[in-house]
Amino acid sequence: MIGRRVFVYGCIAAASLAAPAIASAQLPNSYKTPGAVSKAKMDQVCKGDYTASVKPVAGWQRSEALERYGVRPDGFSGELDHLVPVSLGGSNDPDNLWPFHANGTFTLAAKQDLAAKLRDIVCAGKMSLKDAQDAFRKDWTKAYTQHVTAVNAPGGQN
Repeated sequence: MIGRRVFVYGCIAAASLAAPAIASAQLPNSYKTPGAVSKAKMDQVCKGDYTASVKPVAGWQRSEALERYGVRPDGFSGELDHLVPVSLGGSNDPDNLWPFHANGTFTLAAKQDLAAKLRDIVCAGKMSLKDAQDAFRKDWTKAYTQHVTAVNAPGGQN
């Protein structure tokens, strides 16, 4: 009986210690991808056509971003993601690009949901554009939990 309790407590402790590591798998290396932004201002970002006005990622930007992670560009078939979303003024600079690996709750769709939510908050004047950008630079998975899935988040789950 005591052995079983120790085993159960050990599993609980291991799971609680592993949770941050699982979430951090969704975060880029902050030295390789610090999160570069464009010079866009809030009024530009809040226009409906802003994202469409941004040029696509150039081949050299893609190659440089992948090579920082030791990934051969010609063999990469995954998602190259913007740490700070373009919809919030993120740039195509390699400092803002990284190979995204979805895992569990923290998928590309979840990251896009957060970007849309924070853009709405910024455009409503309830958060600065810099604070929204910094939420992605610091840890978008925590921002997702705070702004999208928290029970008390506006529009969050109940």
